[in-house]
Amino acid sequence: MNARDKMQVAGDNIINLYSELQNRIFNEIIKALKRADFANVKKEDVLRWQIEQLNQIGVLNDRIIKLVADYDGISKQAIYDFVDSNGIAIINEADLELQRVQQKSVPVSDETSALLDALRSQTWDNLNNNINQSLITRNYGNSAPMRAYQAILKQATIESMTGLKTNEQAIRDAIYKQVDEGLQSNLIDKAGRRWSIEGYARTVITTTTSRTYNELRTQRMKDFDQTLCLMSWHMASREACASIQGHVVNMIPPSDPRYNKKYDSIYNHGYGEASGTLGVNCHHIFYPFSEDANTNNQRPTVTPAKAIENAKLQQKQRQYERSIRDAKKRLLVAQELGDDKAILKAKTLIRSRQKRLRELIATTNKEKGQQILARDYNREQI
Repeated sequence: MNARDKMQVAGDNIINLYSELQNRIFNEIIKALKRADFANVKKEDVLRWQIEQLNQIGVLNDRIIKLVADYDGISKQAIYDFVDSNGIAIINEADLELQRVQQKSVPVSDETSALLDALRSQTWDNLNNNINQSLITRNYGNSAPMRAYQAILKQATIESMTGLKTNEQAIRDAIYKQVDEGLQSNLIDKAGRRWSIEGYARTVITTTTSRTYNELRTQRMKDFDQTLCLMSWHMASREACASIQGHVVNMIPPSDPRYNKKYDSIYNHGYGEASGTLGVNCHHIFYPFSEDANTNNQRPTVTPAKAIENAKLQQKQRQYERSIRDAKKRLLVAQELGDDKAILKAKTLIRSRQKRLRELIATTNKEKGQQILARDYNREQI
């Protein structure tokens, strides 16, 4: 397991903590509504009951703040340690490779240290400002759990007072709706969409892992004045990488005087862009290469077109995995509510989606004549 893989595992643990915390917050909301006997509220008492629950919002918020405080794994120190420890391991790994090729050592530059500091601060600021603060604030309008709680009461009150549903069914349906949407972070994107806490945490940690690995290695190559690298290859690849994977490439632009015209440049393939080579979720590794000391013995067995096609199939698999996780969240909530019909429906949905995933993997690998997709149960867990 290389340094990137180890950082990915550590990052997944942080993402799982946010996912688990979100599930426990919804459980606290459900428990509060169960204590208020939401299943036995008559139509004529709905408005009074809603007001009573809104008056209890401070008690619920305090419970959730105490719950969040128990999660040391999402604290400032934990996030700093995540970036620092893995960043140092990445630097050490890159240095060993560079020293092997160049037969010399180079001190860690100020630029490398500044880059690691920036990655650490940016990661914490993004998570703290857009997620953590929304979980511990006493300003109910800015509190993600309290926004969800108020939305549940509002939707249920309208539906039960108009006679569309009983209060019990209205509350249950409103809870399911909020669970499907997830607790909403403070981040609103350019399209006006508010990101869920779990989705945003996943994006931040995934981006940090990718940037930390790629940018620190690239910076150390600059420190060593290493301009050529051997790019790894995968059966599935994004479009930007597909035509150059498995080949020796320039890590500098064609305009650089040190540019070696025998090889293509990562700058010709979207380097610096999220969807380009070494962008977010690019898992290619660039090994230091010397024409005098190394030989490229890689022989990719997949064409660029097939690699791009395989990558699209992998994306489809990830969609199926997300749908399984969503159904499992539904099941947890239905069990907490004691909703037998919803429990049965969720279990059926999980089995159906798991079957669809199995069929996708089996069909793909059979048609391709080799393993392109592999089942990873960790990506289906909540």
